[in-house]
Amino acid sequence: MSHAPRLLRWIRLSLWALYAVATLARAAPAVEELDLKAAYVYNFIQFVEWPEGDTAAAHDMTVCVSPFSPLKRPLTALEGKQTSKGRTVRVRLLELTDLRSCRVIVLYNSDVEAVVRLLRAMPPAHGILTVSDELTFVNPEVVIALSQQEGRVVFGISSDAAARAGLNISSRLLRLAKATR
Repeated sequence: MSHAPRLLRWIRLSLWALYAVATLARAAPAVEELDLKAAYVYNFIQFVEWPEGDTAAAHDMTVCVSPFSPLKRPLTALEGKQTSKGRTVRVRLLELTDLRSCRVIVLYNSDVEAVVRLLRAMPPAHGILTVSDELTFVNPEVVIALSQQEGRVVFGISSDAAARAGLNISSRLLRLAKATR
């Protein structure tokens, strides 16, 4: 129980940092939107619990990004960062033949259908967090959808998709979401 106050302090600090970044982004030029979205992805990792016994998430947190995504460059800045649970973030390009090694998949429009089809073929509770960037349509299989509204980066969360993936999303993150489905 001695870790509870420290964890709570860390969560508060992370939420404050996320709020501060979002506030600064409103006044910053649009060029920084991609960096802000990469920061969101990093913070999402902090507030998601992967299934117990998930050996792929035990040491490294592999973020796979679509080769077509404009987030490819900003996400590479996360390489080597430590998560709150001491895991090291690894960033690599998404390869459809190796989805199981990904804990987080950042999707772009062109690869959503193929990835969703492969995820449906996996066993339940596969432990993969899917994050979409600027989807032109909402897919119920995507856990977190980033978008821009009124000059701000916002996100929505599908609790159903998270449950199917075996992911537990912190209630604090759920409260920050623009919409939950």
